[in-house]
Amino acid sequence: MKYYVGIDFGGTGIKIGIIDENGKILIKDSFDTDPSKRGEDIARHIAECTEKVMSDSGLPREAIQGVGIGSPGLLNPETGQLKVVVNVPNMNDVFITRILSDILGKPAFLDNDVNAMSLGEFYYGAGKGLKHVIALTLGTGVGGGIILNGELYRGASFTAGELGHMSIARDGKSCPCGNSGCLERYVGRDGIIERFMIARNKGLDTNIEKYLDKGKITPKAIAMAAEAGDKLSIKVLEETGEILGAALATLVNALNPQAIIIGGGIANAGEFILGPARKTMLRLAYAIPAKVVKVLKAELGNDAGLVGSASLVVANLS
Repeated sequence: MKYYVGIDFGGTGIKIGIIDENGKILIKDSFDTDPSKRGEDIARHIAECTEKVMSDSGLPREAIQGVGIGSPGLLNPETGQLKVVVNVPNMNDVFITRILSDILGKPAFLDNDVNAMSLGEFYYGAGKGLKHVIALTLGTGVGGGIILNGELYRGASFTAGELGHMSIARDGKSCPCGNSGCLERYVGRDGIIERFMIARNKGLDTNIEKYLDKGKITPKAIAMAAEAGDKLSIKVLEETGEILGAALATLVNALNPQAIIIGGGIANAGEFILGPARKTMLRLAYAIPAKVVKVLKAELGNDAGLVGSASLVVANLS
């Protein structure tokens, strides 16, 4: 049996685990990071934490094939260099795979965290057994990953998959990226909340107060209210799905995937969003590719980052 280490690197902490050939997690742990430290020191800390997990697993050293790390920000997967990590700027320009490999004595691989999640779903989740898959994560923003012919497509500058920044409205809402009308401004967290607030302020009835998160309206609260039959919440989620479905139609026409996998916290609204998304996609996309593609909810849940990061090893060594 072969085993693979996954490191899910974030701004305030890291999750580290080991999976087997079937994607089953044998062991996992989480650790804090200190973003004020030098970048190289943070990388060494990550390596030391990884060493602990490898040791705690009790696995023979030779059975562990390598280490994958998924990170937010701009990076170069070929050189293993982090370019721009917004939440941990001291990691900018650090060749993290070189440090991990030197300390751990294993090959190490780096990629964008959403690309990693996409690979995890492709190998071990909703995309298992397929060849052409697009993955989307719906959360604060919208991220994406594209897998064609069984391989992750990164593009000429390793930025392919920025699907949340497809412009769906020429004169639409301005986005922090500098563009306007970006998809994530409509189906990301803030866009959903904004539409709900506008509708509620028009006097439409809602029982959202029962589900507020520390007094705040969140997509989770809206989904819970919808589950309880709140008509306004259902309407907002349906609109979200319709907007998403229009974007999916474009992806279907351009890339002809077998599946589009939807993950992230907002995807927990399930069929309140996915149902309208499918219906709209089927209406707007070309009939032949639309009949082939399935719109599926991601299966890996909270372990998507960890399993996905470990999948980088699988992808690079298989």
